Amino acid sequence: MSKKWLLLFGVIVMVLYGCFGPMNRLPQVSLIYPENGSQVAVLASTKSVTLKSTATDPEGRALTFAVYLGTSQTNLSKIGEVNEPQYTLTDLTPGQTYYWKVVVSDETNSVESPVWSFTVGGNHSVVKVLDFTTGSATVGATVDILQDSDLVISTTTDESGHAEFYLPDGRYDIKITGEGKATSVVQNYDPGILETIETFSRRAMTDYDVVPDVTVELFTPEGTPITDPEATTLTFDSVWVKVTSSELMNVMYIGLDYVPSAVARDISAFNTEEYTTTMSLSRFDGITVPMHVVVYTVNDTRVDKIVYLTIDRTPPEVTERVAPTGLWYVGWTSDADVEYYSLPNPIKQILEEKLTKEMIQELKNYKPEHNIPETNIFVQLVWTDAPATNMAGYNIYRSRDGENWEKIAFTTTYYRFDKGFDLEPGKKYYYTVRTVYVDGSESENSNVIEVVPLDLFKVKLISPVDNETDVSRTPTFRWKPVDWRDWTSTPHIGGNEIPDEEITFVYQGPWIYDMAVSDQIIFYYDDHFFGGDKFIYVSGPQQVSLPFDPVGDYGKWVRIVFGTEDVYFQTDPLEKFKTYEWGLDCAVAYYETDDGYWISSTINLGYEWDRWTNEADYYNRFTTGEN
Repeated sequence: MSKKWLLLFGVIVMVLYGCFGPMNRLPQVSLIYPENGSQVAVLASTKSVTLKSTATDPEGRALTFAVYLGTSQTNLSKIGEVNEPQYTLTDLTPGQTYYWKVVVSDETNSVESPVWSFTVGGNHSVVKVLDFTTGSATVGATVDILQDSDLVISTTTDESGHAEFYLPDGRYDIKITGEGKATSVVQNYDPGILETIETFSRRAMTDYDVVPDVTVELFTPEGTPITDPEATTLTFDSVWVKVTSSELMNVMYIGLDYVPSAVARDISAFNTEEYTTTMSLSRFDGITVPMHVVVYTVNDTRVDKIVYLTIDRTPPEVTERVAPTGLWYVGWTSDADVEYYSLPNPIKQILEEKLTKEMIQELKNYKPEHNIPETNIFVQLVWTDAPATNMAGYNIYRSRDGENWEKIAFTTTYYRFDKGFDLEPGKKYYYTVRTVYVDGSESENSNVIEVVPLDLFKVKLISPVDNETDVSRTPTFRWKPVDWRDWTSTPHIGGNEIPDEEITFVYQGPWIYDMAVSDQIIFYYDDHFFGGDKFIYVSGPQQVSLPFDPVGDYGKWVRIVFGTEDVYFQTDPLEKFKTYEWGLDCAVAYYETDDGYWISSTINLGYEWDRWTNEADYYNRFTTGEN
C-alpha cells in the first residue's frame, strides 16, 4: 500500500474516532452462586436462594442484570432486572431443580452467561430447642447446620423454639448457641431419616464451654468389635455399647429410636469418662433405628451423637398381641426454679483437674435465676400391664388430632413421663400406649385419653396493700389470680378448651407473719374441716375475700409457735400499731376428668400439689392502727 493510502486510512480512523469515540467493548459476566449442579439448603420460612454473579465492563459503564429462571435448561423466563449482581428468589419448591442465567447489559451491548442449575434441598428438617427437660422453648438461640465443619445454613429459633429447614441429602452436625447458654451439638444428623430432632440449650454453669469428643463403639454379645456399625446389619438380640468422652460425662443417656432425657431413656450413667453397657435390641426387627448417645458435661455443654443401627434379627414367633388398658395421667405446670441435672457432689473433688478454684466456688454457689417463662410442664402417664409373653415393653404416642401419632418414648415399665416437648397450655393433646413385642410388632392402641395442659397464673395480693398503714386489726384479706403476662388481666389457663368455671383454684392461707416475733405465724384453717382439709377451693379465677374474724363463725385462725408443738386458736384481733406481712402458702389450680387431672402451681410451700417447692413471689407488709 502506498504512503498516500496509508495516510488517507489514518485520517479516516482519526475522523471516525473523533466523531464516535472509542469502540464499545463487550462486558464480561460469570456466575458465582449457587455453584453449577449444587444442592442448596433453605429456610422453611422463606425457601429462598440468592443468585450471585459478577460482571465487569471494560469502559467502566454501569451494568444491568436481567435474571432468567426455569425448571428446564431450554425454557427460561425473565424474572427480574436489577442493577446489582445478585437476585433473591423466594418460595422455591423443595426438591426442585432450577436452571438460571444472567444477561448483562451496558445499554449498548448485552452478554449472556452460561446456564447453571441448582437443586433445592428436599428433606424437611425441624430442630426443636428447649431450655431444659421440662422447660419452655428456647427463643432466639442460634442454630447452625454444618457439614464437614463448614457452615451450610443458619437461623435463630422462633417463639416455639423451632428452627426449620429444607436440607439436601447427607449427614450434618447441628450447633446451638446463645447468650449465657452452654453449647449444644447434634452429631451425624440425617434429615432423610429424622425429620425432627429434639435438643436443649441449657444455662452455662461456668465459662468452661468445651464440647467433648464423644466416641461410640459397638461390640457383639461375645465382645467382638463391630468396626463399622452403620454398614453392618445387626442380627443379635443385644449389643455391647462403649461410650468414651474427652470430658467428664456429668450425665450420659442412651435412647433407641428417641432422644433420651432424665425422664425417658434406655441407659444412663453419671460422673464418668467411659461407660460400657449392654443394649437390648429385642423390640426392633427389619428396621434402621437411630441410637442417640447424649452426653452432658458439668457445664451442661451437650452432645447428642447419633449412630444408625440396621437391625434384622430372627425373633421368636409372636402369636398374641394385647393392648394396654386403663391409661391415665397426671400433668403439671409449674414456675418453680427446677433443673433436672444437679451438680455432682462433692464438686471440688470431681472438677479440680478441669476448673480453677474460683470456677468451682461459682458452681457451689450456683442457683438459677427465676424467670417465669422457663416453665416446667410435663405429663406422667400410667397404665395397666399387658400380658408379658414375648413382650419387649411399651411405646408411648402423642397426637394433636387423635389420628396422627408421634412416638415420644419407650419403656419397659407401666408408666412414663412425657417430658413436655412442644406441649402448649390450652391446647388439646391425645395419648395412647401400644405393647411392643420382640419381633418389633405392636399391639393396637390402648384407650385414648385427652389432655389439656393448664397455663401458669400468678396471685395478686389486693388488700391490705403493701406498706399500708392504719389497717384494721380485723382486716379483710383479698387476692385474685391474674395472667402471668399481664397482672391486670384475668387468667384463662385452660385456653379455649376448658371453661373457666370448670377449673378449681386452691389456696392455703393467708399466712400472717409477725415482724417483731419471728417464730410465730397466724394462718387460716377452715372450721368445717379442722383436723383435715386446710385449703380454700374456688371455682374459676375469682377474687377471694377472707375476713380476719378470730371469734366469729366464719372460720378458725390458728397461731403456730415454731420450735415447739404449740398451736393456739387466735381469739383476739391483731395487735395495735404492729407491723405484719401477709401472703399465701399455696396457690394452685386443677382440672379433673375421667382420664386424669392437671395441676398448675404458682405457690407450693410443702403442700405436695406441685412436685417441687414453689416460692411465693412476694408478701405485702402492713401496719395496724388503733382499732
